[in-house]
Amino acid sequence: MQIILSEAEKLVLEALVQNSRYSPDLIGQMIGKSRNWVSRTIKGLVKSGVIRGYTTIVNPSLVQGARGTILFMKSNPRESNISQKLMEMEELESLDGVSGDHSLLGFFRYNSQGIFEDLLDRVDRVVASSGTGKYHLVQLLTAYKKDRFRVITLETPQAPLSEKELELIRILYRQKATIENPFPMTQEKIGTLMNPQLSQPAVSKAIDKLLLKRVIVGYSIDLDFSLINLPVKFYIRIKVAPGTVSDIAMKLVENDDVWDLFRTSENYRLLAMVRTDSIGSFNQFLRQLYEDSNVLDTLSYISLEEWFVPFR
Repeated sequence: MQIILSEAEKLVLEALVQNSRYSPDLIGQMIGKSRNWVSRTIKGLVKSGVIRGYTTIVNPSLVQGARGTILFMKSNPRESNISQKLMEMEELESLDGVSGDHSLLGFFRYNSQGIFEDLLDRVDRVVASSGTGKYHLVQLLTAYKKDRFRVITLETPQAPLSEKELELIRILYRQKATIENPFPMTQEKIGTLMNPQLSQPAVSKAIDKLLLKRVIVGYSIDLDFSLINLPVKFYIRIKVAPGTVSDIAMKLVENDDVWDLFRTSENYRLLAMVRTDSIGSFNQFLRQLYEDSNVLDTLSYISLEEWFVPFR
């Protein structure tokens, strides 16, 4: 069923993409609507499945268990079971059907070398069940941007997160939006899910500490981005001149079209995920990118299908 949203509803979604912890009162002030109207609209967007969930964006370099790898895999349209097998892996964060030499692109999170090796074994088994047997893994070394939020790595070494902090992040990381619970979890509710349970003031203090340490870098929502006029999604790998990775990354971080940006272990040192309103806008993005003479080459993959990864 095609969903058609009003301009005011799109404004609500855009505000929640920027910060899903904005209150209905604040969003109402931003878009010129009442608090009650915003609350009703959010509930309606959850009921219709437009808002699928609430997400917390974390700094992968500071959170044990947030290391990532990108899987490029070849399959054919008759092998729908391949994507289903990948979707069943708990480490999967996103999955796209893409154009080019590979037909699937998946982003996986893992928390240890042992988990990564086990992930490799399971990927091997999925590939073995495909008729092509072709795949490639790209290790992500540094995150500069995630879900449009800039990831800032502090120069001062940080102590590892405590078990309590890691549990708090696991609870906050992805929350399914339901008719019964259409808004982000309250701090009181989060406290009841902790083991042992925490009071609301204790949860507030712990979250403030994670924000101050830049472990939590933002809050957003899970939705179909075509509904807010961003129907075009590309992944682009960028080869740059030696010694210029950081400079080019800092320029890309400032570009609103860039949602994710990583440094990788490959000759193509940077990998970005770009969302635009049209193919023409992406072509303009590429032309501007090549204005920097230190950009030597690029490989682009358009997302033909973006699967929704279920809440675990």
